[in-house]
Parts: sequence; structure tokens; C-alpha cells
Amino acid sequence: MSTHDSKPSPASAPTLAVSLYNEIISEIHSGKIVPGARLEEIELASRYNVSRTPVREALRNLAVTGVVEIRPRRGAIVVDLSKAHLRDILEVVADLEAMAARYAALRMNADARQALRTVHESMGAIVKADDVHEFDRLNVTFHKLVHQGSQNLVLREQIENMRLRTIPYTRMEFISSHDRAAASFSEHDTIVRAIVRGDAEMAFHAMRAHVVQAGSVQEDITPVES
Repeated sequence: MSTHDSKPSPASAPTLAVSLYNEIISEIHSGKIVPGARLEEIELASRYNVSRTPVREALRNLAVTGVVEIRPRRGAIVVDLSKAHLRDILEVVADLEAMAARYAALRMNADARQALRTVHESMGAIVKADDVHEFDRLNVTFHKLVHQGSQNLVLREQIENMRLRTIPYTRMEFISSHDRAAASFSEHDTIVRAIVRGDAEMAFHAMRAHVVQAGSVQEDITPVES
């Protein structure tokens, strides 16, 4: 369920600031940079062998998305959310993802529905092979296909923006056990069936329940204070 390919502004060739933005996002998502960490302009400029100007711009963009906070005399700090705040964000993400599933059920064409089925079937084989890391990778693809199927750019942007705010509390290999992968696959199966048959309300409720369940697991493993 985890996504982090958003950019502050699309361009045919990424600017240096955008590239730095994505590098920092990747390090936060992988756990190399943790919640509460201070992001020093000088240290980042030295690490990436650039001037402080693109670093400053990248940090400003991260602040706009809510991933970092710019504090007087302390600089940029990776946001450290309370459990209550994280729970609020995940609740909004669940509603947005559910809306995407509803629209996908109404708007996906035959090719898009087949692509979703194909990814879902691949995930089933991966569950049997007990490859949770590969399952997590395809989980991202699965959700992106649903987002795209909604055919609503504004909704997709909102999902990406809200998910960015949870990045310090997620990991690339979030689904860390066979049991959770199997449960997630079962939840996906209900979502796929609803989308394929055009049942918008079932798709909405199945996706919302799925994201809420994933969020509750995430909260259980998130070391933040309430």
C-alpha cells in the first residue's frame, strides 16, 4: 500500500532540486532517515555534492507536502507524528483510496481491468511462494492501477500527497509476514471482483476496509507516542 513517486512539479527532465527531493523521500521511506531527524543543508549538500540552493528548494518542497517541518533556528525536521495524528491521516487515506476504487469500478475499461486481474493473480502466486518483499512491490502497483482507473487526476494527486505524509512511518517491505500477505491478497480479491463487475459501492467499502486494516497493522508497528 505504500507510494512515493510524487514530485513537487512535473517536468520533462527533473531539476536538481526535484532529484534531491526524491532522494530524500527514498531515504526517509527506507528508514535511513527517521522521524524527528534534523536535515542539515550543509550535510545534505556535501552528501549529494551540490550547492545549498537546490537542497534548500528540496527541503521547502518537502515542507509543502508535510514530510518535514521548517522550524526557526532548528532548520528542517522530519515530521514526528503522534499516533492520534497518524490515525487521522490514515483515515483520510482510506476514504480517498475507497473513492478511487468506486470510480475505477465505474470507469475502468476492459484492458485496465485485465491489467488489474493480472497483477492480482501474480500476487496470489507470490503468496504461495512466500515472497513477501515481491508481494509488497506488486502491492504498490496494484494500488496505482486502481488510482489510475479512477480517471480522476485530482483524486490521484490527493492520495499521493496524503501518502507522502505517512512515509516516515512506512517501509518498502511493509507487508512483513506470510499471514499478512495472505490476508491482504484476500482483501484485494474482494476489491478486484467488485471493480471487474462494476459494483462501485462494494469496491468502495472493500477498499476502505482494506486500507483501514493495513493502517491498524501499521500503527501496531509504529514506534510513536500518543
